[in-house]
Amino acid sequence: MTVNTYQRMQAYAGISTNVDFIEGVTPEGVALVRLGLICTVYFRQGGQRDMGYKVLGCFERFAEQFGEHLQGQFHSLSGRRFTSLRKDSIAKAKKNLRELVDDEGPFSWTLQSEKNGERAAEYAFKAMTAHAESDPYGALSYAKIVLPWQRLETPEGEQQFLDWVRYLCETLDIDHGYAGLACTLPYDRHQFQPYEFQIAQRYSGLMVDSAPHMDLAELQDGIKGVNWLTLLGPRYVEQLGGMDVLKQQLQLPDVSVQETNNGRLIIQAGILPDVGAPENGHPPAYVAVNSVLKSIRVPNPDQLHTCMDDAEGFTKTNTLAWYARFDDVPQPDEPAEQTVPVGKRCEAGQPCPESGMWWTPAKENVQRYFEQGELMPDFPDSVYGSTIWYLGPE
Repeated sequence: MTVNTYQRMQAYAGISTNVDFIEGVTPEGVALVRLGLICTVYFRQGGQRDMGYKVLGCFERFAEQFGEHLQGQFHSLSGRRFTSLRKDSIAKAKKNLRELVDDEGPFSWTLQSEKNGERAAEYAFKAMTAHAESDPYGALSYAKIVLPWQRLETPEGEQQFLDWVRYLCETLDIDHGYAGLACTLPYDRHQFQPYEFQIAQRYSGLMVDSAPHMDLAELQDGIKGVNWLTLLGPRYVEQLGGMDVLKQQLQLPDVSVQETNNGRLIIQAGILPDVGAPENGHPPAYVAVNSVLKSIRVPNPDQLHTCMDDAEGFTKTNTLAWYARFDDVPQPDEPAEQTVPVGKRCEAGQPCPESGMWWTPAKENVQRYFEQGELMPDFPDSVYGSTIWYLGPE
């Protein structure tokens, strides 16, 4: 067993031990609310024909990969109801929606693994585009993918999800977005939002994301916050001082940075997402990234839920508190224990504190034996950030 496998198992266990607290299951075993692996991206020019075709292409890719799981759909032309999928249902929907795109009209479409809107889907892809007339005013559109969180159990499953994140960033020329764990609700979400609110108070690492279409107006000039993956388009990179400055600021423990082919940044906080269970505290890597990015967060967000009081859901006041949940958390000098489950750490250029096999995330597949007192090497060009070495398990 490699050190990376060991660390993955520890991080994965931190997710799985909290699932029973997060998911809403009836006595009959029906999961009305699920812990889901999500990625939501916001992009502009959604009303333009070319962009509309790209969005439809995302649905086609999703159906090709996960079609065996899909059972229902809802779209702009389906008469305000879910319909069960038949052999040619998706192809017909795409053809009809393409006509809307040709006229530069807005559309919405949801493909999911549930036949109706009464249960949370394990698999879903949904999008809503803006009208072409609103494009000059900076109107946002959104797209969202939902997959089972258990895909994180294997490197292959995680990589498939990461490939989707990069694909959405590059295909849709996103403005910003996020990816990680969320409490996923049924399409008919309203009666379950109090549950989402209560879970969000307990688990700070979960993204509140049951209604991304409600955030389109306020997120035109600010991001929603940080998560396991925080996605930034060029204008936010420039607001933070430019690519070189931002990458330097993000040279933090357990934080890595990747640049896409179209100049988007994918900032990863931790090996796997962290639910932020109360017994462990706020995820340290999330707190660290937040300290760098909070200046571009939407300054005055509207409430995350509608028609709620303080006890039931997100009002204006507790929405502001949720957005700022990582702001006043002190950053430890050392990573918190749960983020370094494999033992001691040592920064590059420092003498090795203990003889043994050491590894670093700063360079892939690097693991070697060091004698106590030997200086630890540095990889200054690593996209991961600072070179920090970790002592492997005995």
